Amino acid sequence: MNVQPNIVVFMSDQHGADYSGWGSVSVDTPCLNEMRKNGVSFDACYSSCPICVPARMSMMSSLLPARTGVFGNNDTLADTTACFTHALVAAGYETVLVGRMHFVGQDQRHGFLKRLAPDITPVTWGRPFAKIKEQRGRTVATFADNGATELVGAGTSLVREYDRMVVDTAVSYLSQPHEKPQFILVGTYGPHFPYITSEEMYQKYLKRTILPRGFRKNDLPEFVKDNPVMNARVKDEKLSEQDALACLAAYLGQIEIMDSQIQEVRQATFENGKTNDRPVIFGYVSDHGDSCGENRLYGKRNYFDKAAKVPMLFEGYGIKKGRLIKTPVSLMDLGPTICELAGTSFLFGDGISLAPYLKEENPNQPERLVVSQMVDQNTGNEIASVMLRTEQYKYIHYHTETGDTLLFDMEQDPEERCNLSEKMPQLVNWFRLQEKDTTDFIAMEQLQREHDRNLALFKAYEREAGLDDRERWQESTEKTRGVFTTIAVDRIDELVVKFKAL
Repeated sequence: MNVQPNIVVFMSDQHGADYSGWGSVSVDTPCLNEMRKNGVSFDACYSSCPICVPARMSMMSSLLPARTGVFGNNDTLADTTACFTHALVAAGYETVLVGRMHFVGQDQRHGFLKRLAPDITPVTWGRPFAKIKEQRGRTVATFADNGATELVGAGTSLVREYDRMVVDTAVSYLSQPHEKPQFILVGTYGPHFPYITSEEMYQKYLKRTILPRGFRKNDLPEFVKDNPVMNARVKDEKLSEQDALACLAAYLGQIEIMDSQIQEVRQATFENGKTNDRPVIFGYVSDHGDSCGENRLYGKRNYFDKAAKVPMLFEGYGIKKGRLIKTPVSLMDLGPTICELAGTSFLFGDGISLAPYLKEENPNQPERLVVSQMVDQNTGNEIASVMLRTEQYKYIHYHTETGDTLLFDMEQDPEERCNLSEKMPQLVNWFRLQEKDTTDFIAMEQLQREHDRNLALFKAYEREAGLDDRERWQESTEKTRGVFTTIAVDRIDELVVKFKAL
């Protein structure tokens, strides 16, 4: 009988892989660097949708967003959709969620047998706005991309208070004996904005940051200006170069703090293996990244690497050391991989198991076409889109009137500055043929409209039945509302708070 290892995955929110000790933007991540030396790093892992809830529901189910129907943050999986956690339970595992997963609605488990710490974001269809505003104070609008750049600096914040609680809870649980094999997912919120970090980290990175590519209007690529979806998200001239440097310094500071939290959970995981006489596997992943000023874009909701590429690393029992995988993989592959490591399988979705890369000396894997999908509503109507990634090329297609298409040679142009779509029409046509296998733009847009209709009904029901807000973290102290030691940007009172963006 095969040994069933304890498996712990630390999942952050909004950490782009390019912001790391090995990435294109320098930030100190000693724990993650050590994991790369001791294990396997997938250096071209892409979110199946660079938005929080769609990415996470796709990860849980191993299904593309076009199959889950989840394209926005006010949505969730049907409770009849099997998740990889269900397969783990069937194989004898105790599945434990510590902290964040951004489930919405009555099913707050989706295959997790228990949850040890609540979520930071609303867990209901409606939003308890008065409670949230009381908890977050003047930082309330900075949790969304439209307000994130309006209040920036150093001090305390709800994010760090919440993440501290989650990490402490996870470390405590890992110090206890457990009879069953464990799958534990530790979910934190950082380095997701607000762009507020500690004074030490802020000052450190303010000295190191350089202006993001494409931030100056003269450097903004034409293919961003001409695309209605991306151009609608470009920050206007009100955001200065000094503001951009402050946002980036705060973001990088939060990443280094997050790295230290990963180390705490990592250390507790391997100590647990020593005391509980069960081998352990430790992994790290995020749901999507943050453009953080590149092309004057902030947050996620685009397919450039800063927003769409995420770290994925594993180390521990039976896993090769020092292996860097350049082959593109997907966040949807996490579940099938975990299940194979646990001695079971979860292979009826769109993801595949990456276990051969982790364990085999010479894994013979075919070239992969990785898919990411979105439905954007920022222009006032639904616009579906898709990204396809091979080892050399990235193809992006928006369902706009002009059929906006981007094609990048990621080997020759890793900064994604030269759109080759008009120069390489045959390759574009090949990608169009591949696109048809996974992506129906009209069906995706119709699904979004249907889910918006359903959301209105669910909200109406909750208004009568009452919100069940028990699984949302509701601490409200001076620290959670933000206590600043340095305020670099403060235009928050000028912003009309649109709570639907929370």
